[in-house]
Amino acid sequence: MNHTLPSASLWRKFTTCAAFLAASLTAFAQAAPVPTEKPKEDPAVVKMTPFVVSSKNDKGYRTEQTLVGSRTAKNLMELPGSISIINKEQMDDLNAVEVHEVLQFGVAGVTQNQTINDDVNIRGFRTTSSLRDGVTKVGFKRNPMFDVERVEVIKGPGAMLLGNNSFLGGGVNLVTVKPSDKPSGDVQTTFSKHNYVRLAANVGGPAYSSDGLKIDYRLTVGYLNADKDKEIENEDQKFLGAGISFYFGSNTSLLINGYYFKDNGYFYWEDFLDYNTTLGATTSPMVAKLNQYSPKGFSPGRSKDAFWKNQDSFVDATFLTKLTENTDLRLYYFGGNLVDRRRIVRGITITADNHTLLRQDIPLAIDNYTNNIQGDVTHKLPLTAFTLDSTAGFDASSTFQRQDQSVNSMPSIDTAAINFSATDDVWFASPRPGAGLPNTSQSISRPLTLSYYFQENLSFLQDKVILVGGYRWFLPGGTTRNNLTGVVTDNPDKQFKTHKYGIVIRPIKSISAYWTDSSNAFPQIGFTDRFAGNDGLGAPLSTQEGKMKEFGVKVDHNFENGLSVYGSYAHYDMSLTHVRTFGVLPEGIPPGSVGVVESAADLAQGWELEYGMRYSASTGNFDLLGTYADGKSQTAADKTLMAADFVPKKTSLMAKYAWTSGPLEGFMVGATYFDQTKKRNANFWIDFPATYNVFTRYSWGKHWSVQLNLNNITDQRYIVAIAANGLVQTEPGFDGMLAVKYKW
Repeated sequence: MNHTLPSASLWRKFTTCAAFLAASLTAFAQAAPVPTEKPKEDPAVVKMTPFVVSSKNDKGYRTEQTLVGSRTAKNLMELPGSISIINKEQMDDLNAVEVHEVLQFGVAGVTQNQTINDDVNIRGFRTTSSLRDGVTKVGFKRNPMFDVERVEVIKGPGAMLLGNNSFLGGGVNLVTVKPSDKPSGDVQTTFSKHNYVRLAANVGGPAYSSDGLKIDYRLTVGYLNADKDKEIENEDQKFLGAGISFYFGSNTSLLINGYYFKDNGYFYWEDFLDYNTTLGATTSPMVAKLNQYSPKGFSPGRSKDAFWKNQDSFVDATFLTKLTENTDLRLYYFGGNLVDRRRIVRGITITADNHTLLRQDIPLAIDNYTNNIQGDVTHKLPLTAFTLDSTAGFDASSTFQRQDQSVNSMPSIDTAAINFSATDDVWFASPRPGAGLPNTSQSISRPLTLSYYFQENLSFLQDKVILVGGYRWFLPGGTTRNNLTGVVTDNPDKQFKTHKYGIVIRPIKSISAYWTDSSNAFPQIGFTDRFAGNDGLGAPLSTQEGKMKEFGVKVDHNFENGLSVYGSYAHYDMSLTHVRTFGVLPEGIPPGSVGVVESAADLAQGWELEYGMRYSASTGNFDLLGTYADGKSQTAADKTLMAADFVPKKTSLMAKYAWTSGPLEGFMVGATYFDQTKKRNANFWIDFPATYNVFTRYSWGKHWSVQLNLNNITDQRYIVAIAANGLVQTEPGFDGMLAVKYKW
């Protein structure tokens, strides 16, 4: 592997960001009022409030604070935008092992695109990767949840806040469990059908304490092994994670998290459609239906011929310190390393006889290394008439990714009378491209991004009116290399600006109304066509803009009778401009010639409702969490078409009652309901049935509990995604899970 030094232009970009941060630091430090006498503080108390979220006010499924909305800890009621939080209690009740299981409940406007990874659709726009502690986490499989304490969802363009320009619909952030300052821990083992066993253990507490130094730690161990309905599939996961916190007095801390995750499980797009439902067109889709020869147990190949080995490791470090009484500094580093090796055996096309399945054999190797550095400075200026909260900082990221792949057409199978040995023994005994021979495609990409930003929060009338405004400038760069031809292509290096601003009006503490406007930008390489397809003689492709305007209302109120209600209503209007499509060329020869054109915009509009309540009675607590989303979308290429994978309506409910006294003390029972309308996927409609889950837990003593989750109790097997008529993802149906937990 060749490593080269940064170019002079890239170095200038980096020094620009560094100078910007240094200047901001100096200005803030000089502006900050310095007290003449500092009050005495308990050295055991660490005050990192601008960059640390507190969960002490969390009750039931309600969460009050987040970092993802502004880079600093804020109350959800004070943020101009729609942000949803799924806390640890909700994840525990669902016994969630993947992020899709929790995104169904408590988050409106977010739906599942795929089953094998964290790919989601947010308000009609695709988000292919989750974030981990605020930074994009490439995984290709579902990201691990063994050490996740909550999930945050920010909706709308996230460039300004996240430092990543790729999130248009929104981002899903997995937050790592922090080391504890009190001895605590838990061990949970979960059992299910097909020899399913999952172990998750977390232990933490203080490791060292003196007047000037405190050290806390966390250790996480995870394990999952299971067979599946399909012979080709299995689960095989091993996880080791840790965290350590250093507190230097009351003003400075260093938090380090990391994990190593080995996932050798195999699961992919295994099913195929009934040929008669594949005859629709983009303008008149047909409802997709599974083929009669594609039952739960169908596999397009044998387990001994296929594998998917994935090793994923990451480390992040957060340094926090108070520069003055009103000025705080955050420095952050994230490093990720992914090694992905596969040999996928899959169907691709079901032929007109409705039982012959054409197949592919795909050896694939991916290496991904990512480094990200962030710096943020906050300054609070309290004056008589208003308070000004200022934040400035930079992000710098560098990624290396190599991908080698071959797509080999292998012998078809008769799904009505499968006999793999007749064909597959011969096929896999011979060297193939990517499996004994060089891959047919090899590429290396090295994207580089530098950005810097500032954000101002100006609050009046004791925080009854809050004005928020911020800009982020991106300086992208990097290259992509085709290793077979040696051709190197420069990534777009045009500097661009994104923004987010809005207003929050909070007439009383329990109600706030907001309006916000935010944007992303996506530079494009290439040209439109002018006379004939692929002539590239038209104008350069314009920079795409992702835009959103949103207004909403939030409520968080506690009544004296033990009832508390919380929730939000949001109305959004989003677009992606200058969409590259195919259409009639302006000077086509002959007239009507089709080629690359830029259409106006992909559009999405709608409204969302998220609501919750807790009622505390003499015998226990009742919790309810619900969502409803209603929207519409259209594509730039054809305004009569709904965007692919956009779900117009989604409804969910989750409720439980937990007894805290009386003869049923320690007992909890709950249920969920989820439904969404059909979505368009290329030439198909994918229709989703309503699904129901029930869960119950019994806790006794101070340490033990046993929990039962019955998921999809009506045993609905349904399609989630379609890539081709012979390449389909499904949810398998009913699943029951029994968990035993010991905590201290």
